[in-house]
Amino acid sequence: MSIFKHSGPRKNTKISFRTDDETLDQLKSICRIENRTISSLIESVLTEYVLIHENGSQADQEKRLSPRKKCSIPAVILSDKNNQQSYFNCLIKSLSANSAQLVFKKIPDEENFYSDFFILFKLPKNDHPLLVSSKLIRSKCLENECMIVAKINCDTISDSELLQKYLLKIEFAENNDNKRHLLPNNQ
Repeated sequence: MSIFKHSGPRKNTKISFRTDDETLDQLKSICRIENRTISSLIESVLTEYVLIHENGSQADQEKRLSPRKKCSIPAVILSDKNNQQSYFNCLIKSLSANSAQLVFKKIPDEENFYSDFFILFKLPKNDHPLLVSSKLIRSKCLENECMIVAKINCDTISDSELLQKYLLKIEFAENNDNKRHLLPNNQ
């Protein structure tokens, strides 16, 4: 028996779909950061989604007090430095109740990046915009992109509750409960 012989099931089913240019650009950006191919990233996301719905629980759920959730949420950084306001479009890559990892195009003065700023974003399936105050923890800039980790603070209780609900995936349970109530009693 050859040690190079593949013993697991082979991947032989093809899936193809179309997407808009903006989504493709975001996918390419995420793939560069994670050093993966688009196919590998999509397969990973699809597998995780199927596992969550198959098991009825989170796959690889973190056990920490403030769980991090991988995501891809468009956001805007608002900053005021030397009485000059600056705005940067970015993508939130992971989020917890007290921190966020953001990726955006490289800025010219990365060494002097703002230590205090605000992040404006909307959580998926929610129309309420969140504006959270933030403090820079660390940053790393490569060719055309910067990644920053920031400590975040929800200034209102409602924003904090919305964020916790998103992080703990409570909305999945609520959606499933709502669907069950719509089913006839015999199912």
